[in-house]
Amino acid sequence: MDLDACPVRENIDGLEDVDASVLVILWGTPPRVLLVRKSCRRKTYWSCDAALPGGHIEDHEGPVEAALREAWEEAWIHKASISIRGFLPVEVTRIGKVRILPIVGVVSGPVCYRPNSEEVDEVFWEDLSILDRPSRIFFHPNRRLAIEGYVLDSGAILWGATLRILRRIYRSLQSCPSLLDPFITQHLPP
Repeated sequence: MDLDACPVRENIDGLEDVDASVLVILWGTPPRVLLVRKSCRRKTYWSCDAALPGGHIEDHEGPVEAALREAWEEAWIHKASISIRGFLPVEVTRIGKVRILPIVGVVSGPVCYRPNSEEVDEVFWEDLSILDRPSRIFFHPNRRLAIEGYVLDSGAILWGATLRILRRIYRSLQSCPSLLDPFITQHLPP
């Protein structure tokens, strides 16, 4: 992979000082990303939000291990089904200043995704071309504040750090389409 043309880094050097990691799981043509919808039944800060599988890094693990663990805990995605392709620059949340390392992976084996915890009520593939549409400003139903983003067909709300990460990976795929090779058509998820 030509690192000058592709903003996805192949190694984690210099990216270890983070609080959390997320797994950007890509598949298909056109490229899709696996998202979870945080439970709408639980009234939390993240209720009904679209998110990448991920979370805080525990003391005994690194960012990759944390993202793979969270993908299993939230979406029933086994680590053997994902091939890690690289790392995006650290994203810092605007509220809380959490430093998140996006880890890019592609489907490399069969996947049988489904919600696997009380905090997630849906798991789905979203076509990244949604980012070609203009986002809009609207009031987030759980936060009662104006945000910029999308309401997806699933009802999930895509905004904030997740939206910024997806915009970055979408631009990366446009400049470096080989990021998905050779896994574009192999091991198709259901």
